[in-house]
Amino acid sequence: MNARKIFISSLISFLFLSCVVAKKGYQIDVTVQGISDTTALLAYHFGNRQYIQDTVDVDQHGQFTFKGDEPLDRGMYMVVLPGQVYFEILVDDNQHFGIQTEMDNFVNTMQFTNSPDNEAFYGYMRFIRQQGETTNPLRAELQDETTTEQRREEIRAELAVVDERVKDEQNRIIEQFPDGLFAKILLAQQDPPMPDAPLKEDGTPDNEALYRIYLNNFWKNIDFADDRLLRTPIFHAKLNQYFTRVVMQIPDSIIAEADRLVEKSRAHPEVFKYTVFFITNTFERSQIMGMDAVFVHMVERYYMSGEADWVTPEQLERIAERAMALKPLLLGKIAPDITMFTPERRPLSLHDVDARFTVLYFWDSECGHCKRQTPKLKAMYERLNPQGVEIFAANTEADRSKWISYIESNNLSWIHVNDPANQSGFRDKYDIWATPLIFLLDQDKRIIAKRITVEQTEEIINREMQR
Repeated sequence: MNARKIFISSLISFLFLSCVVAKKGYQIDVTVQGISDTTALLAYHFGNRQYIQDTVDVDQHGQFTFKGDEPLDRGMYMVVLPGQVYFEILVDDNQHFGIQTEMDNFVNTMQFTNSPDNEAFYGYMRFIRQQGETTNPLRAELQDETTTEQRREEIRAELAVVDERVKDEQNRIIEQFPDGLFAKILLAQQDPPMPDAPLKEDGTPDNEALYRIYLNNFWKNIDFADDRLLRTPIFHAKLNQYFTRVVMQIPDSIIAEADRLVEKSRAHPEVFKYTVFFITNTFERSQIMGMDAVFVHMVERYYMSGEADWVTPEQLERIAERAMALKPLLLGKIAPDITMFTPERRPLSLHDVDARFTVLYFWDSECGHCKRQTPKLKAMYERLNPQGVEIFAANTEADRSKWISYIESNNLSWIHVNDPANQSGFRDKYDIWATPLIFLLDQDKRIIAKRITVEQTEEIINREMQR
């Protein structure tokens, strides 16, 4: 090989290696007409929250650059400008590209250099805006009470045509960029096609079977091995929809679907982590009675088993303690027995109360909210006590004289007990952090309902009596 060929070969190798080095990390060059001498933020989505990734200065020409030596986690990002105005971009494998746009007119003026995925993203948004110009007047006409039924049918047909046009455009992008982030987002937003309802033996639609098919197909368009979806609003929204509006709001049903979904999420460690976290956190905070059973299940199966290796030992201890405090109080469990003391200082056990239904009422005669609820409870007691309803009213205050005075002055004739030294451990056993607090127990002292109002207590008792 002659010297000239060696030189050219070495030069090509050098240029190639230089390009590889230059493409490390990320560099996003941005020009926004209409701003100058300010700052801009690069933020990213994670679940239903946004976090700041980078902050840079904007020069007098509206130019600025986000750059770093390490690549960004792939996902949907936000370029945040003064006044909390922002536009979104996709950051995928290619993290070196340019953006040009105009303030207050992002969608129509957005241009990209070296970013086909973002070009498709904004092309689609412009397309959707154009379709909206067609459909918005039609939807307004559909809501107009004076619109005739014949015209409504025509409008629905026109809207269906637009819906098909949108679906065709989505499918075109998905086919053009099958592995691109935007294609994954579009696919995730599509509901999988559903068959007609299967028929029962009598020829009527089997809606229960159709519901099971829907459950099985709900996640069909989600790639659980693709952690990019975590850094978009899509995956969180799908989880929220599934567990609040799709799955039947019964703890056993939710637990079964939670386990099934967690198994799917094992395709990627970060997806597994977020799925377990979302379900656990959602049902710890749920205001729906009985849903704490889901929280307890998740903690026992995934945290206390050691699978949630992202939590510290201190965090795990707190989570486990919370779950174990709630476990004895789950619906259907035998209520923890407590022995407290009557006004005559005689010990009395909760489990010794012989009644068809027992209302366990934790209260404080000095508590303002208790003063509003206790008269309602008295009225309910007078109506239901002849039918086998008893109240075990456990006073939580330490001042014995105030407690007895309130009982006598308000003529409260149900069972009264207190335990000022907390010898029974009632505060921990019943997770008492505020009063009043009501538990409804059946004749075997199983928990039927908890943390309910007086009105709800009476409603549940009446319903149970009719069974």
